[in-house]
Amino acid sequence: MDNSLKRATALMAVVLMLTGCSSQDNKSNNHSTDDARLEPVEQAYDGCDKLLGSDHGSFKLPEKISKVDFNKVYSLSCNTLKNDDMTNAEKLFKTFYGDDFDESALSTDNGGIVYQAGMNTSAYWGMDIALYSADYEFQENNSGQTYVVGLDEGGITLGGKAIDVTDIDSGLNNYLADFYKDFTINTKEFSVNDTVGRIDFTASLDYENVPFQYSPSAYSRADNENNMSYWTFLQVTGSIGADGKFDFINANAPLNILDKTEKTEMIPFDEAVKILETELAKGSYYEFSNVELMYCCLANQPALDMTEEDNVAKAEQLAEEYNKTPKNFEPMWCFEIKGGEGAKEYIKVNALSGEVFIDCLLYTSPSPRDGATS
Repeated sequence: MDNSLKRATALMAVVLMLTGCSSQDNKSNNHSTDDARLEPVEQAYDGCDKLLGSDHGSFKLPEKISKVDFNKVYSLSCNTLKNDDMTNAEKLFKTFYGDDFDESALSTDNGGIVYQAGMNTSAYWGMDIALYSADYEFQENNSGQTYVVGLDEGGITLGGKAIDVTDIDSGLNNYLADFYKDFTINTKEFSVNDTVGRIDFTASLDYENVPFQYSPSAYSRADNENNMSYWTFLQVTGSIGADGKFDFINANAPLNILDKTEKTEMIPFDEAVKILETELAKGSYYEFSNVELMYCCLANQPALDMTEEDNVAKAEQLAEEYNKTPKNFEPMWCFEIKGGEGAKEYIKVNALSGEVFIDCLLYTSPSPRDGATS
């Protein structure tokens, strides 16, 4: 196996090539809030249904949101550790390929384990894991129907056949049970491609029913030394065919929970809306397509220079140290801005502190753009 492929995979969870990185110091993205109202966690959605679809001058709420059923939230300290034990990965390969598994196609490579399936290579080097069927071929799906769980009406069909979302969830959880011992996998978004006969999906990793941010978001900032600031995400992506079998699964390296502090009170949905009414700049206008409570972390990553062979060893060491560094995750109300392309754009309200963050590509001052501001 080419060492460059190994390095790229091992650093996948660290080096995030998000669309449209900004080199500006966007301090105006962050807004502080004082004296936000706190309520018991179980009352987080009180008053929510009355607000959905309402217009608040500087923003409009969606008709529906993706609610999660939870009774506990935490402030979490997490890191990511490389796993040198390949036992579970080998077991997963055997389960994924089933009767087609060929022991001779399995090999070790520089501390990892790989499986050659036709022209595709499934691999694990202690961080992310990628599984490909022998006939999987990546194809862009630019015209397929997209579904968001909890928002779209009706079931999902592929080639006229109904697809049960719970079957996908249970399949993923069964495959990855040893990989994600502290988390539950829940599919969030589907893209149906009838032309090639498959469904592409994105799933979240949930801790006691509250998901971690599962999609890359637009805000990213580099300082003069190319140290990066961005919002982390943790996801499982893949494809399932009309036969109900997984063609592809890519699972991000699991988080290791170092410490957690339970919070008995939090800012409820209706208070988060009031905070936006006060904090968003006058003259701005946002239309939201969804609102989700998610664990989020604004990370600060050191520069990783992989452009020259002499820098690779140092970059790998920095990446390992960065992964081991504790990172703080807190529950946030994530108001998703409608109409974005590529990485998602959010306005986030910290559900513990009330702090507001404009998680957009660029944000220095309000300026209309098709009825919204970024």
